[in-house]
Amino acid sequence: MKRDFHRAGNKVKQIQAEFGAYKTALDRHAIVAMTDRSGTIVFVNDLFCRISGFSRSELVGQKHSIVNSGLHPRQFFVDMWRTIAQGGLWHGEICNRSKDGSLYWVDTTIVPLLDPSGAGRGYVSIRYDITRRKAAEAALSAENEKRREAEALLRDILEAIPDAVAAFDSNDRLALCNDTFKRYYKDSAPVMELGVSFESILRFGVEHGQFNLAKNTPDGREAWIAARMREHRNPGKKVLQQLSDGRWLQVRERLSRTGYVVGVRSDITDLKQAELVIKRQAEHDPLTGLFNRSVLLERLADAVAASERTGRQGALMLVDLDDFKSVNDTLGHDAGDMLLVTVAQRIGGLLRKSDTVARLGGDEFAIVISHLSGVDDAIRIAEKILACVREPINIEHRRVNANCSVGVAMFPDDGGSSKELLKHADIALYHAKGRGRGISCFFDPTLRDSVERRQATGDALRTALAADEIDIALQPQVSLDHRGHVGFEALARWTLNGRQVPPGDFIPVAEDSGLIVPLGYRVLEKSMQVARLLRNLGYDPGPIAVNVAAAQLKQSGFAESVLALLRKLDLNASALEIELTENVLLDRSSDRISEALCELNDAGVAITLDDFGTGYASLSHLKRYPVSRLKIDQSFVREIQPDMCDAVIARTIISLAHNLKMTVVAEGVETEQQFRFLKAHGCDYAQGFLISRPIERLRIEDYFRPEVRIDENLTK
Repeated sequence: MKRDFHRAGNKVKQIQAEFGAYKTALDRHAIVAMTDRSGTIVFVNDLFCRISGFSRSELVGQKHSIVNSGLHPRQFFVDMWRTIAQGGLWHGEICNRSKDGSLYWVDTTIVPLLDPSGAGRGYVSIRYDITRRKAAEAALSAENEKRREAEALLRDILEAIPDAVAAFDSNDRLALCNDTFKRYYKDSAPVMELGVSFESILRFGVEHGQFNLAKNTPDGREAWIAARMREHRNPGKKVLQQLSDGRWLQVRERLSRTGYVVGVRSDITDLKQAELVIKRQAEHDPLTGLFNRSVLLERLADAVAASERTGRQGALMLVDLDDFKSVNDTLGHDAGDMLLVTVAQRIGGLLRKSDTVARLGGDEFAIVISHLSGVDDAIRIAEKILACVREPINIEHRRVNANCSVGVAMFPDDGGSSKELLKHADIALYHAKGRGRGISCFFDPTLRDSVERRQATGDALRTALAADEIDIALQPQVSLDHRGHVGFEALARWTLNGRQVPPGDFIPVAEDSGLIVPLGYRVLEKSMQVARLLRNLGYDPGPIAVNVAAAQLKQSGFAESVLALLRKLDLNASALEIELTENVLLDRSSDRISEALCELNDAGVAITLDDFGTGYASLSHLKRYPVSRLKIDQSFVREIQPDMCDAVIARTIISLAHNLKMTVVAEGVETEQQFRFLKAHGCDYAQGFLISRPIERLRIEDYFRPEVRIDENLTK
C-alpha cells in the first residue's frame, strides 16, 4: 500500500515536472492569459506583459478590452463570446493595441477552463505574435492591390489609346491587346485569344480577306505572309498595311527588354488620302486631269529604257492647238478651258491604258506611246489625233472648229533621253506649224539643223544688239494726190559677216527669243535720231512710222519711255507714228496694250494698223483702239486689176477707212498702173519701189537733195 502510494506520488511528480516543462516552453513562445467567467483577467505570463507593454498588476483584474485596438467590429467579439460561453473552442486572429498605442497581431486560441465537476470556471487563451506575418501579408496585399490597380490602369490606358496595341511573347503568342486591335482587324478577331500565335492570326486574316494584297493568288498570299513574318520577327521598321475596307494602317513594332514584340497600329487613312490628293495635285494638271510635265518625263524615261531592252519602238508626240488664242479672244477664257478639256478627253479616249497623256501647259499636250511595230503605227495614231481634234465642238451653244499640229520623235532612234526626245519632238512640231498647221511632222536631222541655225541667229542677234550693230533703213511715203513726200517707214537692218540678214529671218527669231523689246527700242531710237538730224538740217521728214510689237506695248511704262525719248530729242509727238499688226490687237493683254496706245495717242502720236485685212482683227478692234490710219497690205496691191478680187478688197478698205475718218496707206506699190488705180479710188498715201527703195540711215540726207533724188545707188 505504502509502495503504491509512493509510486503514485512519483507519478504526480513526474506529471508536475512535465507540466512545468510544457509551461516553461509555452511561456517562452506563447502569450498566455487566464480569465474568470466574466472575462476578468486573473493571470498573464511575462510574454503577455512584454508585448502589451502593461505590467502584470496593470493587467490582472482588467478586462481584455484594455488591449482592444478598435479595429474589429463589435459583432466580432459577440460571436467569439457566444462560442466560448457555449463551451466551444474559438480560434482567430486579433489585432490588439499596446500601452504605447502601437498595434500588434496575435493568433489566438481560447478554450474554456473547467473545474473537476466539468463546470466552466474561466477561460485560457493562448496567443502567438503574428505581427510580422500580418505586416508581410499586408505588404503583400498592398503590393497585389497596387498590381491590380496598375493592371487596371494599364488596361484603361490601352483602351484609351486610339491606336491598336498588341504584345506577343518570346514564343510569338498573343500576350495582350486592346479592343482597338480587334476592331482594326475585325476579320481576324475571331481567333484573337490570349496565347494564339501571331502567324495564326495573320493567316486567318489573309484567308478571310482582311488585307488588300497586290497579288491575291495562292502564291501571292504566301509571299505576303512570309514577308510580313520576316518584318514581325525583325521589328524596328515601319510597315504600311492597306486593309480590304480601304483603310491604311502604319505598324510600328519594337522588341522589349523582356523579349516581347510590342506593336502599335495607327490608322493613317486620312494621311494617305491627303498624300494621294497632294500626289495627284503634284502629278496632274488641275484643268484637264491629265498628267503634268514631271510625270511625263518619268514615264518617258521608263518607256525609252524598256524600248532599249525589248527592241520595240515608241513615240513621243507633241500636240499643239492651232489658233487657240483666237478662241480665248473671241469666246473668252472659260470657252478656251472647255476646249482644252474636250481635246484632252478625246485624245485620252484614243489611246491604250499603257500610254501616257500629259498637258505641258497652255494648249500643248504630250503623248508617250510604247510598243509600236514601227513608224507606220505612229503615223496612224497621229492621223487619228488630228482627226479627233478636227471634229466640231459645241461650246456654250456655239460650234467651234478646232485644229492641231503634231510633232513626233521616235525612240530610241531619235534620242536616248527624255530631254533629247522633247527637243526633237518640239522641232518637228515647229515645222508642222510652219508647213501650214493641221498636220503631223516627224523629226529628222535636217529639221534639227534648221532649228540650230535659228538658235545661232538668235545668239548672233543678241551679240549684235549688245554691240549696237542693228541699224535702220527708211522707206519714203508720198501723197497719191501730188506725189509729194509725207513721211517714212523705218525698217530694221542687220549686216552679219558682210551679208544683209533679211528681216523675215531675224524678226521672228527676236520675237521667239525675247529680243524683240531691245530690238524694237533700238529701231525706235535710231528713227527718232534721224528725225532730229533731218530737222536740224532744215528738212521736214514728216512722221516716221515705227513697227512696235505686242511685247513692247505690254511693258510697264512703255508709253512714258517713248514720250521721254521724244522730249530728249526735242521732237513733237507728231514726229512719230506707231505701226501695229492685227495680231497685236488680238493679244491676251489687250487692256494693257489699249492703255499704252491711248496714252501715246493722247500725246499726239498717230497709230497705224499695218497689213489690214490679212489677220483676224474685226471692226470692233478699230472701234476699241485709237487707230487713225490703215495700211493696205502689198498682197492686195500686187495683183490690182479693175475686175480682180484684190481690187475690190483695196476699194473696200479705202472706203471703210474714210468712213471711219481714217487715212489709208498702200504699201508695195511698184507700177504706175497700181499708182493710178489707188489714186483714182481715193487712197491717200503710197510706198513701194515705184517711189523709192528703203534708204540707208547714213544716206537719208541725200534723199532730200534734188540733184541726187533719183540716184538708185542711194537706195537698197
